[in-house]
Amino acid sequence: MFERWRRKFRTPGDLALVCAIGWFMWQVPRRLKRSELPDFLDEVRQLPRPSAADPAASVERIIRLRRPWFRLPWLAPYNTCFMRAMTLYRFVDAPGRDLRIHFVIEDGRRQGDRLRSHAWVTIDGVVIEEPDLRAAGVSEIYCHRASPAVIATALATGP
Repeated sequence: MFERWRRKFRTPGDLALVCAIGWFMWQVPRRLKRSELPDFLDEVRQLPRPSAADPAASVERIIRLRRPWFRLPWLAPYNTCFMRAMTLYRFVDAPGRDLRIHFVIEDGRRQGDRLRSHAWVTIDGVVIEEPDLRAAGVSEIYCHRASPAVIATALATGP
């Protein structure tokens, strides 16, 4: 058991980050009910993020520390591409990179079918944690990246 914890929590900061990730995941549904998606995403990108040597290391750390939360009964239903993308968008450290979150719907719905949607994050156009898309195609309905004003504010205030 100790070995499993050591693999999960590699640095002292991992414990604080795993708590921050869990709190964020718990808050997302409630906060989205009170605000528009673009405003929520602007707010999320202004929050401080844990620094990392590079974006790949940041992505690996967030995925590793996010995974245990989805095993809890009250968060297991949120193990969706939407929540995974939101968590990456919130916590990935990619300064100077083009970080975006994409929301798409599957094409080719038949009358009466439910709408199937997906979300993922890109860094400089490279898809991170792409969902399994079995459909013939998708149509992007929204893509968000922090506006220059938001980036300038975040840089001026610092972490």
